[in-house]
Amino acid sequence: MIENVPGLTSIVDYFVNISSQSESNHLFNTLGVKSHGTITFNYTQSNKANYIRIPPDTSAIDVKDYLIQRCCNKRPSLVISMTGSTKEYNMKSKLFRIFRKGLLKVVQTTDVWIITDGINTSITKLIGEIIRTNPDSSRPIHLIGIATWGYISGVDQLDVHGTNVHYAKPRNVQKDEASLEPNHTEFIFIDDGTRSKYGGEIEFRTRFEKAIAGESFSSENTTIHRRHSSQDWSANDSVPAVLLVIEGCLETIKTVHETIIQNNIPVVLLEGTGGCCDLFSKAYHLYNEYYNKTSISDQTTAESDFSSEQKDQIKNKLREKLKICNNEMNQIISNENVETNYFELIYECIETRKILLNIINFNAHSLVELDMDLAILQALLNATSGNDSSKTTIEQKREQLYLALEWNRIDIVKNFIMKDDRDWKLVDLNDLFEMALVRNQISFVQLFLDHDFSLVDFFENHDKLVTLYKNEVCSLSIPNVYTSKFAFVEF
Repeated sequence: MIENVPGLTSIVDYFVNISSQSESNHLFNTLGVKSHGTITFNYTQSNKANYIRIPPDTSAIDVKDYLIQRCCNKRPSLVISMTGSTKEYNMKSKLFRIFRKGLLKVVQTTDVWIITDGINTSITKLIGEIIRTNPDSSRPIHLIGIATWGYISGVDQLDVHGTNVHYAKPRNVQKDEASLEPNHTEFIFIDDGTRSKYGGEIEFRTRFEKAIAGESFSSENTTIHRRHSSQDWSANDSVPAVLLVIEGCLETIKTVHETIIQNNIPVVLLEGTGGCCDLFSKAYHLYNEYYNKTSISDQTTAESDFSSEQKDQIKNKLREKLKICNNEMNQIISNENVETNYFELIYECIETRKILLNIINFNAHSLVELDMDLAILQALLNATSGNDSSKTTIEQKREQLYLALEWNRIDIVKNFIMKDDRDWKLVDLNDLFEMALVRNQISFVQLFLDHDFSLVDFFENHDKLVTLYKNEVCSLSIPNVYTSKFAFVEF
């Protein structure tokens, strides 16, 4: 093995260091990096957050490519984007415990990126506190903040090139500024030239999340490739992504609309947290109620069978009901001077992409035991099962199995995907079994064998066994040295 050859390791290190310098310069030119470095915080001396400062028109795909290489040289299995109101938000203690338990369960079983706005207020502060209490230090959580450079309090101290910065929160934070949340592991600062103005990062963040998810739930992109390691990736690989919304304001309605309609990414809204979530929830439940009543009275079974008149009736009833139920919506609908028709945004999401909307009842009085982690993962499973009418049930189950393998969640396979023994006979499991075998996912291998997966057929081609052994030996013997354009670069 290479590490046993005298002097060879130091030679490799020498050339890696030389390559690192040239690759670093190439990277910063590619991304248009204005500043970069590492941040340490007063409260969390052990945590270091890498950061880059880039223009708003930087290629989102290049940033994705860079982060995948930077984050332990592996792509995530899931991306959770967090959003909500920027004002202070206090979650009730019982709800917080349930939310914390569910979020930590997701990140402890799956390689997750969590994306926030990076500032130490409201929902982001809540998420940071949860991540800080992660009990499993062997599985680091990547908490990535995407923020507007000029909105950050004391940001001038971060205007460096490759050095470590001790970020000190200013004693007097200006009204139109915010300090950084100290539990993040990476920051991407978008410098749009503004000062003391929130929101300059939103357009880039939308593009970035689109670049991550791709067309995650279209048939051509969820085809299972022969990619058995999360280190085997390309810039075109899509990663399952979901938007998780807590409370939220009117601007959050726009975010939900863009996520669903433009990016084709599923959304999970916590009903009972107020604001945008409760508004969407009310509209969603009323729409289903009116739809079901119309179906029964007119004996129509599919929404596509509804006439234009029937659809208009449902829409008008929903609009009027929301005006009565929600005072803020009443003011918006009644005010002709409001530029954005928020009702139309909500209605388009429900009417055209209902499968991507997932409402979780988060009211304290109705909670018995809520599995937040299952709700998040099921949102992605729902998206694969209903967003592409060209896919057969077998194709959908195969894609869902792939996701469950990525997340290492055998419970989801047993309880939600392969509930019928006949499913195991219909789905082609060869690639999935090989993936589980190479990744050493013993419980999945055992599950396949328990359902009569044929090893004789799998190893019918004797070369397969030899190839598996060769690949395993190579992965153990060769150092993990990459030649990607971003391979040797550090923030």
